[in-house]
Amino acid sequence: MTNPQPIPESDLAQLFPAKRPNPIKPGAFELGLILGGTASAGAYTGGVIDYIVHALDAWTRAKEDGTPLAPPHEVVISTIAGTSGGAINGAILLRAAGWEFDHGPAQTNPFYSSWTMGVDLMNLLAVGGDGDADGLVSVFNCQAIDKQAATTVAFTGQPLGSGPSPRHRSYLGDPLRLFMMVGNVTGLPYTVSLRGETGLSHGLVAHADFMRFGLTVENGVPNLPQSRPDEVALASTSPINWDILSKAALATSAFPLVFRSRPLSRPLESSGYRAIAVPAESGDATVVQLIPQWEVLRKDEPLPATTNFANVDGGTMNNEPLDVVRTTLAGLDGRNKRQPSKVDRAVILVDPFSDPEMLGPRQPPRLTKLVLPFVMSLIYQARFKPADIALAYDEKTYSRYLIAPVGPGPHNQRTVGKAAIASGGLGGFLGFVDTRFLRYDFALGQLNARSFLAKHLAIPESENNPIFDTWTTAQRNEYRFSENGVAYLPLIPLMKALRDNPPELPDWPAIAAVPAGLSNGIERRLDAVYNLVTAESAPDSWFKRAAMSLYLGLGWRFYLRGALRDMALESIRKGLQDQGLLS
Repeated sequence: MTNPQPIPESDLAQLFPAKRPNPIKPGAFELGLILGGTASAGAYTGGVIDYIVHALDAWTRAKEDGTPLAPPHEVVISTIAGTSGGAINGAILLRAAGWEFDHGPAQTNPFYSSWTMGVDLMNLLAVGGDGDADGLVSVFNCQAIDKQAATTVAFTGQPLGSGPSPRHRSYLGDPLRLFMMVGNVTGLPYTVSLRGETGLSHGLVAHADFMRFGLTVENGVPNLPQSRPDEVALASTSPINWDILSKAALATSAFPLVFRSRPLSRPLESSGYRAIAVPAESGDATVVQLIPQWEVLRKDEPLPATTNFANVDGGTMNNEPLDVVRTTLAGLDGRNKRQPSKVDRAVILVDPFSDPEMLGPRQPPRLTKLVLPFVMSLIYQARFKPADIALAYDEKTYSRYLIAPVGPGPHNQRTVGKAAIASGGLGGFLGFVDTRFLRYDFALGQLNARSFLAKHLAIPESENNPIFDTWTTAQRNEYRFSENGVAYLPLIPLMKALRDNPPELPDWPAIAAVPAGLSNGIERRLDAVYNLVTAESAPDSWFKRAAMSLYLGLGWRFYLRGALRDMALESIRKGLQDQGLLS
């Protein structure tokens, strides 16, 4: 088999433009969504996205029905990128986009049911079944996660327009594009040729990767190019390729060691669809294709036209893929307009864990206490981009927005960041302890999204942004609001029914104690892990096996199992206490 050919210059310019001067449609405002990694806090992000879809549905239906107070301008969501639980919510959006479904805390709402009715800690502590069929692949049993992924991609609702939804979700790009970030453990190999007498080159392997999907949207805004060779095509009414989306969702959320790593495959040529803008000494940058070492990728592959790769959680490499969305909207060397009078595109980051990152130790610790700070420093550095920090402090930048938890918290006082969500403890895994935590976080996401649309995703009226040129005086009077003496107009107006009926936030979900049954569940799971470990490491000799079984078994039954169980229970108890979830 010959290696894939380089992308022709004409195709490269179309697929990876250096600058994208115009938004997706003249006169429209284009949005890209960045959905940060979440673990169980994906319930919060699910609440946010569901409410944004609800608002866009109501506004679009009002325009379809000719409602006089429905502003006529257009907002188009063209691109989504997500990691871990954020990417799962992106997958739910693609799966639900072609159907009408109930919004809010309803079992028929996939944004709600996927998080609150699928996986909990007792499921993850299950013993046996398909989750352990391949030996020790992770601490938790992932069978319930597999089932939930299959249920999510099989979702179907009612036909669009059969109820209050619009007849067409014309506020979506066609195709609606989703990047699902993965930590490609296998990697993509590249080589850098260097000048010198040896003629040697420098080999590099990239691990921050993604799977790319495109959903056909009937009556959506054309999102050119209509198709791409590196994109998995999806359609709401076709079963084709949804299994690939499900596998990618499992891969992006495969938290190392805790959840099993996941395999993915794609056509070999897709690995060549990576490009970068190389700055020139003067003038515009040049877009260059990054061509991998095809011989290395093809080596030992059973199918020469396919490449297989193992993956862990995308958050280990890129937890907030802002650059992926920003450059998709602006071009690899482009910039989205930032001034309020000219802005026509923006990215919205939904991040349940927007808290400041913690400094590491100031003095070199012992080896055992260095491991976690070292790993976290690698993750933090992968997120750190100085230009993003500089722009975040510029109050006149209207092309970037953040939705993060703000709520009453456990003490009925304004609380922000992970302390405001019930699942914020234990690195975001606390929500799996009790479903009530997830239900609360979903509701808070709804409330925060409403506040964001009503008060923050807006432009000062005095700036005369062309997006509002078609608004009537009555529409301006209906939706105008003032903040610090400045009048604003919202980009996504809330219809009267939504303004009059804000989401209800339940009481903070405190519980009396660590749930009953967890102790036995943890102990059974520890036994299962122990049995898998000893089975895989058993010596060849029957005598050695018997001796190992005797001595290790005694130590396990009479000390180590109980010690590990108590450590796990104490971590859960402390996490609940620190999060204010123990009454």
